[in-house]
Amino acid sequence: MAEQIIDPEGFTSLRDEEINSETNAFSSAMAGVVSGLIKVPEGVVSLGAELIDLGFDTNLAIDVEKAFDKFNVFEDIADDTAIGRLTEGLVQIGVPGGIGFKLASKAIKAKKAGNYMNLKGMNLQKAAKKADEFNKKIGKKKFIAGVAGGAVGEAFVADVEDLGTFGDMFEAGPTDLSEVTDEGGSEDAGKKLLNRLKFGSESLFITPFVYGVGKGLKAAATRGKNIEFSNSQLDKQFNKVFSALRARGAKPQSIFEAKMAEKGATMADTNRAMELVKTIDSEVDSMFPVVKSMLDKTADKRKADIYKQLNDVLFEGSLDKAIPSSSAKTISKFLKDNNASDESIEKIFEALGGARETFVDLINSTSNAPKDIETLKSLMGKRVKDYLGSTYRIFEDKSMLPFLSYTPTEEAIKGTKEFFKRYGKENGRNLTDFQAQTMVDTVVKSAAKQKSPPGLPYKYVKDTVADEGPQIDKFFKKVVTDEIRPERLLAETSGKDRKVIEELFGKIEDPRFSIYNSMTKLSAIARKNELFENLAKQDEAIKKAATATTPGGSRGFFFDEPLEAAEALPNQEIVELDKYLTTFFRDEFTVNPLAGKFTTKAIAEGLGDSSKTLKFLFEAREGATGVEKGLTWGYRNLVLFPKAASQVAKTILAPVTHFRNLFSATGFSAGNGIFFENPAVVGKAFKDAFGKLQVGTRSAEANEAYRELLELGVVNSQVQLGDIKNLLTDVRMGENLNIAKPLESMMKKLTSGTARKAKSFMKGAEDLYTAEDDLFKIANYAVEMQRLRNAYTKVGRKFTERSLKEEAADIVRNTVPNYAYVSDTVRALRRLPLGTFMSFPSEIMRTTTNIAQRSIKEIRDPALRSIGIKRLLGLTTVLGAAPYGIQKGFQGLYNVTNEELSALKQFLPEWSKNSTILPIRDEDGNLKYVDFSHGNAYDTAIRPLQTLLNNIQAGMEDEDILIKGVMKGMAEAAGELASPFISEAIYTEAMLDIITRGGRTREGRQIYTDAQLKNEPGTAIKNMTEHLAKAMLPFSYPQITRLYQSATDKPSERGEFFELPDELWGFAGYRVVPIDPVRSMGFKISGYQRGTREARALFTGGSESVLKGGPKTAREVVERFIIANKAKFNNDKDMLRNITAADTLGTDMDAVRNEFRERQLINVYNRLNNDVFTPYFPSEGIQREFRQIEENIGVPNPFDDARDILLDIQDDLRDLSFDDEFDIDIEEYFPSYDDMSQSMIPDTPDVNPANFNTATLNQGTVGTTGLTSTEQALLTPEEQAIRLRQRGMA
Repeated sequence: MAEQIIDPEGFTSLRDEEINSETNAFSSAMAGVVSGLIKVPEGVVSLGAELIDLGFDTNLAIDVEKAFDKFNVFEDIADDTAIGRLTEGLVQIGVPGGIGFKLASKAIKAKKAGNYMNLKGMNLQKAAKKADEFNKKIGKKKFIAGVAGGAVGEAFVADVEDLGTFGDMFEAGPTDLSEVTDEGGSEDAGKKLLNRLKFGSESLFITPFVYGVGKGLKAAATRGKNIEFSNSQLDKQFNKVFSALRARGAKPQSIFEAKMAEKGATMADTNRAMELVKTIDSEVDSMFPVVKSMLDKTADKRKADIYKQLNDVLFEGSLDKAIPSSSAKTISKFLKDNNASDESIEKIFEALGGARETFVDLINSTSNAPKDIETLKSLMGKRVKDYLGSTYRIFEDKSMLPFLSYTPTEEAIKGTKEFFKRYGKENGRNLTDFQAQTMVDTVVKSAAKQKSPPGLPYKYVKDTVADEGPQIDKFFKKVVTDEIRPERLLAETSGKDRKVIEELFGKIEDPRFSIYNSMTKLSAIARKNELFENLAKQDEAIKKAATATTPGGSRGFFFDEPLEAAEALPNQEIVELDKYLTTFFRDEFTVNPLAGKFTTKAIAEGLGDSSKTLKFLFEAREGATGVEKGLTWGYRNLVLFPKAASQVAKTILAPVTHFRNLFSATGFSAGNGIFFENPAVVGKAFKDAFGKLQVGTRSAEANEAYRELLELGVVNSQVQLGDIKNLLTDVRMGENLNIAKPLESMMKKLTSGTARKAKSFMKGAEDLYTAEDDLFKIANYAVEMQRLRNAYTKVGRKFTERSLKEEAADIVRNTVPNYAYVSDTVRALRRLPLGTFMSFPSEIMRTTTNIAQRSIKEIRDPALRSIGIKRLLGLTTVLGAAPYGIQKGFQGLYNVTNEELSALKQFLPEWSKNSTILPIRDEDGNLKYVDFSHGNAYDTAIRPLQTLLNNIQAGMEDEDILIKGVMKGMAEAAGELASPFISEAIYTEAMLDIITRGGRTREGRQIYTDAQLKNEPGTAIKNMTEHLAKAMLPFSYPQITRLYQSATDKPSERGEFFELPDELWGFAGYRVVPIDPVRSMGFKISGYQRGTREARALFTGGSESVLKGGPKTAREVVERFIIANKAKFNNDKDMLRNITAADTLGTDMDAVRNEFRERQLINVYNRLNNDVFTPYFPSEGIQREFRQIEENIGVPNPFDDARDILLDIQDDLRDLSFDDEFDIDIEEYFPSYDDMSQSMIPDTPDVNPANFNTATLNQGTVGTTGLTSTEQALLTPEEQAIRLRQRGMA
């Protein structure tokens, strides 16, 4: 452990020479570049020296290496860190390989130029055709030559043996490098030259693959708009992959943008409705002070009466005119009589008038047929207003629990039964009371399944223009013989009969509901209609602009004939659009401008319902069997419902998540270089943004500005919230928990008690969660606007205010996570029991890439260069400089060496293994840490690279070749990248702990034991229930509990004490966690025991066992023996690292030793500390198994043939130090045993025999199980069974 000096203040400082000896990553990376460049000429000179050594048996290559070692002072600095070694290796490979590729390409170009000269005398058309053919041929030749040239160039690499090959990594194959002794001479030179050949030859196979991937990525990036129409098979394959990942999917960009505009307009309409509703709610509430309301028992009734009066006046007279003056005077007096101020009355009328204006505007946008719109305007009478002003509890008050849902009153049910009997009789059918009751039940059940009454009943309105009389006679002929549809009951009844149905459904006469529901209904129709009108206009404009040379995909999207569509949209499946739009154009009033058109299947699906992926899991198909319905019900309620509930609990209802959400969102501004702008500009942007947030009451100007941001797609697109809302909709909770409905806060006095308060609280929490995200998006938008304005003004570039807004909005949409831009494929993954908020990591990867691309684009534009540099600087800061700099800052602040930080990382939980760790030393000198990645929004982008570097660093410590660390790191990095998509969801993990992991968490914590399950089932079930409940507990329960325990100095259930400052930091997402090597050592020892068993099993168990699976040779016995010992050696080495790390951290080593002693592994502890490796050797029991097989089958025993080799290898293994690399080559042992017989063993029963060391078995006393405690800990189940059989106890 490093020598430490405690200063008088009690802080630990390090020796200067120790601090100065540590190399930082930046210096190491730069040294790697320089060292790699030096190694390029070294490789060339070394190659020449090796050729001379081969011919003259000299040692010139060794002298060359020594000379360059003295000259290259940067190599040691580069090799200090993983980033340095990786950089050095990439430069070594890239420079000579690139030179070789270019030289070969130039040679082909010269040949190409010569051929062009020969084409000059030909006819121009023939020459052009010939040139095109030649270009295609020469392109292939150029690529092949380039690959070959690159391979030759890589043969000049200096450190072939250090870098390694893929054959080296797998220790097999034609490119497995030969071992070099560095003793010089022709033999060594021959091996080195052969290694160069192997190293270079691998690029012949790797380069085409890399080239293909690179070409596909380039095609997707540069030709993304038309790649789907390409004739290239490679482009098509890449498009299939990328269309599943990109926001627009397979839709053309223009259609995607049109749909985004529709979504923005719809959200703006909803926001306007909420503004009006909030105004009415607030002003009516002001008439009933809280204290007075509590004492006045008639307050609720009076308030309900006020809302009914306001609802009536809302639809009074013609909607496209002001409220009739007589009605306005009457309601004004009524409000004054109820203590309303003149200001409140004015605001209420402004809200009512605003709602009427919006109704008319939206109605005017619902159709492009002038004659119909005029008809509709003339019908602004009772029937249309009945529809707009009708909201029913049966559609609004729903719950997963039936007794909490709306239930009609007995009087309403009785009245409806009489209604059915009367009309049944008039139509020649006498209904019994039971039949009438059944009809009522059917209607109620059918209505309860609907979210709201479907589409505006235009067809009915048109049919009854001349005749306002009811159509009930014709209607009931169908009702009593066919199905009963709730919407027809509402649409085709009037007068007293309609009143009966309204009472059954629970009509709500409240302007807040009327305004919100009417505006959202009309908006859905109007904006969808505008979408298709705009698409039709765009399509015509594109067709007019197209010429004969316009490429496919740019000549229009909608055509009258399928052949015409196929010609303009090549390589696509053509379909009739109408089949995909039936849900949008069900009535005769709205007209589809694209009716009868043909387009691609991808476009048609994009315009239709895009939420069908994986829907079969939770929604039964039409005509499904009872079993199918049961399965979908079970999946929806037992898998998706708990997943949704746990996500709500851990985000919207978790205070800690709100703090973390706010803190981490600063990264989205920092990553775009916002904080490098003028502080005054940035400060004003955030101040203005705060005023626009939709929390509480905002001014009309602020609300108008927010609606503009909604239309631009900047705000209300929080990614995790988008996942939750859609998941709630999937499990039919969207209307049950009402989390997606902003009207909840308006219902606080319409519903009662706990349910009312819960809904109001839920809405407030949701608004807050959205606002935390909106704050930074609005601020970024304002700064981007100012940046562009300044840049364009400076160079005199023309712009309009609208163009600035659209460009700034586009930047924010594409550089800050936005749920609207999550691909349909990723969205659909929420329906699996895997992953938690999978949309967020996908958005981080999209926006990180977009920031880099935007930066490069801006840097290339002289007017925007300054912005691009700041943006790129911001991105590099959040991705690398900030995490690395903060980590080094904490190391300096708390005097933590790299060795101590590395030791600390040995005891991190699995989820923090590849995180950025901030070390902290407390007053007693004990180390703690903060997982900085936990609160870093860009961790998804950083973690794969960090994982790669960690694996390279681990390989350096083990003296592995570079390629092993790189490939292992890349594999693990891919796992880290995929983890959010394939890891278990919160609740799924808790459930699997119980079902598949036998009552143990992934971290090893015991939930219940088998003994409890058998003898105390009540306790076991209680523990299971508590474990599942914790996965769904809201309000950051674990953090709040720890905070309380730290404040009251009370221990946790495990006896841990927490520090208050540490827990307070946790609310910002940066909890300070203590390191306890002694406690962690217990888990490490369990892992070591498991590793020991698995190492033995490599010899005796599994499909490769030497005791089963077909005939075995003596050579196979030796191979499995080496493999098993390699696993055991690495397992021992890992355990020694843990012990050494604990010592480095100043742990009480007596306590560590006791952890081993309690598990009867003290001999292991002593052996590891003394750097002694005890190799595995087949026990006497295993040897008896070999002999038993020999006797039964009557063939020679392969173990006997292999015994001498195994003993030789065992002796060599005993000489290994844990500082050595496990390097046992089977070929070194076999030549002296050429006369060995290769005995074969036929198939034997699938039994995995015992494998234990006699010395080990003698440790401990045989207990009631028939096994010693050591045997129970270290032997596999198969080995334990054989041991019992040997003792006669099986």
